[in-house]
Amino acid sequence: MRQARDRWALTFAAILLLPLLLGTTYKWVDPQGQVHFSDSPPPAGTAYEVVATPRSPSATPTAPSASQPARAAPEAVPAGAAASSSHSVAATAGASRDDARCIDALFQLEVLAGDWNVYKPGPGNDRTYLNDRDRPAEVARSSGERDANCSDEPEVLASQKQRAKDLFEALSPRCREAREKLQNLQRPTAHGTPSDIERQQSYIAAHCPDVSRDDVWLADWIWVRRR
Repeated sequence: MRQARDRWALTFAAILLLPLLLGTTYKWVDPQGQVHFSDSPPPAGTAYEVVATPRSPSATPTAPSASQPARAAPEAVPAGAAASSSHSVAATAGASRDDARCIDALFQLEVLAGDWNVYKPGPGNDRTYLNDRDRPAEVARSSGERDANCSDEPEVLASQKQRAKDLFEALSPRCREAREKLQNLQRPTAHGTPSDIERQQSYIAAHCPDVSRDDVWLADWIWVRRR
C-alpha cells in the first residue's frame, strides 16, 4: 500500500514538473479576441491553457549497425598542416553529398525522436498529422538520407548537426507563435507599444530566423492542462 502511495506521489510530482522541464507557455484570449502567448500567467480571472514547447532531444550514442560500419578514427594531422587543413574541409568533404539534404534529415530525426505529435502544414491552417504506426518508416527514411548525405569529416558533421538544431528551434512552436505575436503587435488596431514591438523583434532576431518550410515534419505543442 505504501509503495502504491509513493508511486502516485512521484507521478503527481512529475506532472507538476513537466511544464518546468519542457518550457512553459501560457495561452489565453483577451476580450478583443486576440490570442496571447507568454511565459507568465494572464491577469487574474482570465481562462488560459498551459502548453509546453517541444525541446530538441538529447543526443544519445548509438552502436554502429551492420549497414553503417564504425568510422575509423581520424589520423593525426601535423601541426604545420592544421591551419591549411581546416580551411579546405568545407570545400573538399563529401563532394558527392548534399549538405541541405543532410540538414533536413538531421532535423527530421530530431523532430521524430520526441514524444510530441508531428505534422506537415497544408493550405491555410490545415495540418496533416503523422500516425504513430507510420513514424518508424519516416525515421528509417530520414536515417537513410542522413547516411547518404551527411559528411564523414567530424568538423563538417558537427557543423551540420548544429545547423539542424538551429533549424529545430527556428521551426519550433515557440518561434512560430513569436512571429505571430509580432504580427499582432504591428496591427493598426493593436495596443502594443514601440518598446513591445522592439523587444519582440529582438527575441525573434536572436532565436527565430525567418525560415518557412511546408515540406518537412514539424513538432506540435505539448498540451499540459487547461484552466
